[in-house]
Amino acid sequence: MSDVTPPGSPAAVPLPTLAELRQRIDAIDTQLIDLLVARAEVVETVGAVKRAAGEDVGIFLRPGREMDILRRLLKQAKDGRFRKSVIVRIWRELFAAMVAVEGPLTAAVYMPSRGAGFLELARDSYGAYTPMVAVPSPGSVVKAVANAEVTVGILPMPHLGDTERWWPALASAAPGTPSVVGRVPFAGPGPGRGDGIEGLVICRLPQEDTGHDRTYIVIEADEDLSRTGLRSLAENAGLVVAEMPDTDDTSPVARLHLLEIETCVLPTDQRLVELGRESAIRRVSVIGGYAIPFTADDLA
Repeated sequence: MSDVTPPGSPAAVPLPTLAELRQRIDAIDTQLIDLLVARAEVVETVGAVKRAAGEDVGIFLRPGREMDILRRLLKQAKDGRFRKSVIVRIWRELFAAMVAVEGPLTAAVYMPSRGAGFLELARDSYGAYTPMVAVPSPGSVVKAVANAEVTVGILPMPHLGDTERWWPALASAAPGTPSVVGRVPFAGPGPGRGDGIEGLVICRLPQEDTGHDRTYIVIEADEDLSRTGLRSLAENAGLVVAEMPDTDDTSPVARLHLLEIETCVLPTDQRLVELGRESAIRRVSVIGGYAIPFTADDLA
């Protein structure tokens, strides 16, 4: 076979050498570091602007905004060269690092036994180097967050018949009571990590409306009102019930029901007022919510 290019044919473009390609990679790495430093400088300025405006900046997390950023980035990653789940993982580490630039980020993690998987879940979600303390009970996690001993808490998903219910404590009106602000994992478990467990994140922050949300409400109702009856009352008030994860019927005079509502529902929502007017309903409390994690289709 001849190596001569036929007359009139476009000249073959020589491939770059490995040395040249490695120089390009090094240059890109340098640009990435410069951009990370520039991002950190902007983050520091954001904190300064908040303080100048008199905002309480004891907690620097913005769970809703973080999910908004990730949704935008995943839409941008169209060509498939980079796995979207990896993009989420990289930016979760980046978010944790940037929060640490502004102020402390620490976590209390429910760990009933060694190897339960919640610590891996927390590290995947809030950074491998974020200081974390493992505690043996869900109540201890809530207490640590409420007392400002840590920034966030990682708790198990509530299920009907749980013996250690943590969610009733979030229905308190006491100052500093945490709210649910996230559901983890954000993009599915890493391979061989966590055995598919899920959890909820609590923090001393209100829920943010991202347009892709679920909300938890706690309803105190007469003990003779069934779960089916309560669902009907909620939906008659205009609240779409996605799930009723748990009911605490340990009190002889009233029951506490946990409902997961589709969309973001703020405490001032008129539908809650309408529901509270029902004679069988004693109290309705919003305890936070989360931006819906990415599905397999989102990450495809």
